[in-house]
Amino acid sequence: MKLSLENDACLVTIESFGGAIVDFRLKDAAQINPLSFAFTQDQMPENNRNGAPYRGHFLCAGRWGLPAAGEIKNGLPNHGEAANIAWQTARDNHILSMQAVANKEGLNIERTIELDEHIAVIAVSECFTNINPLGRLYNVVQHPTLAAPFLNAATIVNCNATIGFDQAQYSDAAKNSFQFPQVKDNNGNCFSLNNPQEKYNSVFSFVVDANSRIGWITAYSPVHNLLLGYVWKRSDYPWIHLWQHWNETEMLYRGIEFGTAGIHQPFPEILNTATQLFGEKTFAYIDAGETVCKKYLAFIYKTGNDFTGTENITAAANCIEIKTKENKIIKLATSINLINELPA
Repeated sequence: MKLSLENDACLVTIESFGGAIVDFRLKDAAQINPLSFAFTQDQMPENNRNGAPYRGHFLCAGRWGLPAAGEIKNGLPNHGEAANIAWQTARDNHILSMQAVANKEGLNIERTIELDEHIAVIAVSECFTNINPLGRLYNVVQHPTLAAPFLNAATIVNCNATIGFDQAQYSDAAKNSFQFPQVKDNNGNCFSLNNPQEKYNSVFSFVVDANSRIGWITAYSPVHNLLLGYVWKRSDYPWIHLWQHWNETEMLYRGIEFGTAGIHQPFPEILNTATQLFGEKTFAYIDAGETVCKKYLAFIYKTGNDFTGTENITAAANCIEIKTKENKIIKLATSINLINELPA
């Protein structure tokens, strides 16, 4: 079942089966949805095929990537149970309340999505409660994923990432590190992750700028003059992950992800490899009965023809301020209270 929130500026659509945000678009002539990514059931990992397929912006809760072998045998899906099961939903004007009980993960998740009354800004709050009698390792990763037509050869990604690595080299990440946006493929070819043209299927992971109290990431399509962005507390999500999947001629999917996870592996492998990388933990811990809440803002904005990318983002005093590469400031004033909880 799909539910929508809308105002005069935009439409946001959420799929209750899997809990994903599957559509976030402006109400203009283009009607472009940056979150048009959708797997079919056949494209899903075998241990996920009895549940919801990945689509749009889905939530990885409990884990990021593969479970351990014994966990798979006991029915745990990749990327956590929450993205695989039905969520309960209730709507009140511009606010959608959602809940998922992931019994195998031992997590109860309560989410609210609030849409600004006038502009294309949403605030998402998610509270994770460990309903098991034992504490556990866990991870949370937000997984917004871009697809055509918003994703095209010209699409540009900017963020406040710093040092990072290719997940293909996770076992020796410290010796094979990069500084965003410059990276290398498995043949040693250098390229930029702002607008990659190398046909290299990969996941690159980076630490959010330690000198900033917030994390941010934007994706911009010059073809459509359309900007999608996310802003969050760095303390909630200190990692940024950039996934790219190509066919022979073009990039089909691009993940602009952020979360607590540092290594895209089952927990036993994470523990055997590195509990910290570049000064950041590679997993989180939640005690028995503990509740942890994490929040983020998302926006979509129609740019002018002179826009070429995002230089920086700040959020305070009821306003998201986007500094452009041209040294201009775009201000998105919002009445959503969450913005004042973000550190300046």
